[in-house]
Amino acid sequence: MNKPPVPTAGPADLDAMQAALAGTAERLHHIVSRTESVRIAAEVLRLNDAVQTAVEPHLPCSDPPGAYLHALVALADSTNGVAA
Repeated sequence: MNKPPVPTAGPADLDAMQAALAGTAERLHHIVSRTESVRIAAEVLRLNDAVQTAVEPHLPCSDPPGAYLHALVALADSTNGVAA
C-alpha cells in the first residue's frame, strides 16, 4: 500500500498548539505554567511526530483508533521494566 509520508509539524501547528496549551492549562488546571507555552507546544508536537513515525509502517490508516495502542504494545521493548 502506497501511503503518503507522515506529515511533520510546521510553524502553523506550533502556533495552534501554543494557543491551545495557553488556554487549557489555566482553564482546566487553574495553573499558569512556569515553562513558556511555545516550548511545551514544540515538545508535544515533537513527541506526536515521533510516535506517528514509529508506528506508521505497522499500522494501516484503515485500522480503528484502538489498534494504535495495540500496535504500540506490540512494538514495545520486551526488556523494558524487566529486572536483571
